[in-house]
Amino acid sequence: MNIHLALSRFLKRYPWRITAAVVLGAGTILAGIGLLASSGYLISAAALRPPILDLMVIIVSVRFFGISRAVLRYSERLLSHDITFRLLLQMRSRFFGALSNTSASRLLGFRSGSLLSSITSDIDELQNYYVRVFTPVIVAFLVTLTAFFFLRAFSPAAAWITLAFLMLNGVAVPFGVRRLARGLGASQLRLRSELSHLWVEHSQGIQDIRLYGLHNAYIKRNEKLCSEISRLERRQSTVTGLQDGLHNWILFSAAAVALFATAPLVLDGALSGVMLALVVLSVMASFEATQNMGTAFQYLETTERAAENLLSLTGGELSFEDSGFASRGRDGIRSTQESGTRNVQEGVKSLLFDNVSFSYGENLVLDSIGFDIQSGQKAALVGPSGSGKSTVVNLLLKFYEPARGFAAIGDNKLSDISPGQIRSMLAIVDQYTYLFQDSLRNNLKIARENADDRDILQSLQDAHLWSWYQGLENGLDTQLGEHGKQLSGGERQRMAIARALLRNSPIWILDEPTANLDTITEKSIVKIIRQVTRNRTALWITHRLVQMEYYDRIYVLENGRISERGRHHQLMRRKGWYSDVIRLQANMLKEEIETA
Repeated sequence: MNIHLALSRFLKRYPWRITAAVVLGAGTILAGIGLLASSGYLISAAALRPPILDLMVIIVSVRFFGISRAVLRYSERLLSHDITFRLLLQMRSRFFGALSNTSASRLLGFRSGSLLSSITSDIDELQNYYVRVFTPVIVAFLVTLTAFFFLRAFSPAAAWITLAFLMLNGVAVPFGVRRLARGLGASQLRLRSELSHLWVEHSQGIQDIRLYGLHNAYIKRNEKLCSEISRLERRQSTVTGLQDGLHNWILFSAAAVALFATAPLVLDGALSGVMLALVVLSVMASFEATQNMGTAFQYLETTERAAENLLSLTGGELSFEDSGFASRGRDGIRSTQESGTRNVQEGVKSLLFDNVSFSYGENLVLDSIGFDIQSGQKAALVGPSGSGKSTVVNLLLKFYEPARGFAAIGDNKLSDISPGQIRSMLAIVDQYTYLFQDSLRNNLKIARENADDRDILQSLQDAHLWSWYQGLENGLDTQLGEHGKQLSGGERQRMAIARALLRNSPIWILDEPTANLDTITEKSIVKIIRQVTRNRTALWITHRLVQMEYYDRIYVLENGRISERGRHHQLMRRKGWYSDVIRLQANMLKEEIETA
């Protein structure tokens, strides 16, 4: 997508405001031209000592242009800032909506600092497209044409000279400035992103950094990045200073040349002598229109790079038009949750993988796997770490699409169902339960937004969190802290179960939910999960083979293929990976008991 076309789409919502801002901007500069022109005429005419009444019109003109310039400038700034803030609101909302609807797999390659930089500084850079790029170019074009025809009425030579110097100042100099500043904007954005990532990494890992004595190393990295950014800013300031110097040189050169071209007209009597100052001062005042063109070209590169960064995050949809987040947000959530509730009432669903293959780039992860879990069945997908078990979950959640084959819930292929509907039918409990820095109530209501306090309290009770909840002073308004650091590992997993219960989905996917827990807590969590899923379809993904007799079906995933399938007693007789791991775990447990 063309970046400038995409950025211009943001302006479509405010055509009259932007038109008015452009007219006010052009009017401000034209009022300045009128002020200097009338002032020059007034001074020249007053030197001839005419009757005061002969100067009343021009005196009123000076006052009019002086007052109107101030009023127009204030109105233009007020309206321009109003448009800028509206555009920022639209950009941030659209970007957040597009980011929310972007597949989670797309974000895996981005660092948190890069995301933070895009959400903040990159979007802030986009406001410069209107303030410093779009508007100045149009205003400069309008003022240049108006100044040319105005001067042509007095001195055609001065008009053409002014036009030539305005083109030099408004086109040639900016292109030269952009060439000198090429790469500076992109480098600044890259270094600021690196600095943002460094600060985020430092704040999140401060304990480990101090523990291993890396504090000074991080300080040096910070100083190096800040030094590089300062160096680039000095270079950009040098280019800006050169541009300002060239602007002043061209301005006074144009005034001098216009003076020499117009003076013969006065000597020949073709132009009144009092008009000479009017022409020269009008020439000088007209250069205000092109004064910021070099800055516009400097900001253009930074704006383009910021837009490209956002483009890479949202998968090519820069305009974010009708991304669905802003328009469908609450209703969309409610509809999918209600759909999930209806599915539970209709009965639990089956889960099917038919000849599914998937690869990350050239790395084949799943190779023609297939399994069928009927309604109400409890199945386990086991295998060594790295065998592709978590990829199965990502395919079920439609974070990825299979390269071959298909997955289905009930009679519907996942490819025919929207991601929101799919996720409403799945409850996910994994080993990484993310808790937001918010209240207990809001951390649970993300599972079902319209849940009332009675539903929330019931989910806490069913998840065996009631005794913990009763110890909280602020109840559901208790703040859980960043990443829920106030909770233990077992409490975090019970929170995940409470969310799943509140979502009321017919199919539960349990991806290593007890991987980071001690044995006693693990048994407690397993018991709770089995209680709450007894009337639901459940797929347990794990590499720890504990109490496997419980499952109706066990699938062994090795090297991207299902090597074994069946019930516990059947797999124990086959002398494969499953039976080997069961015996290995039994021997390790026996050794631990003997050692104790």
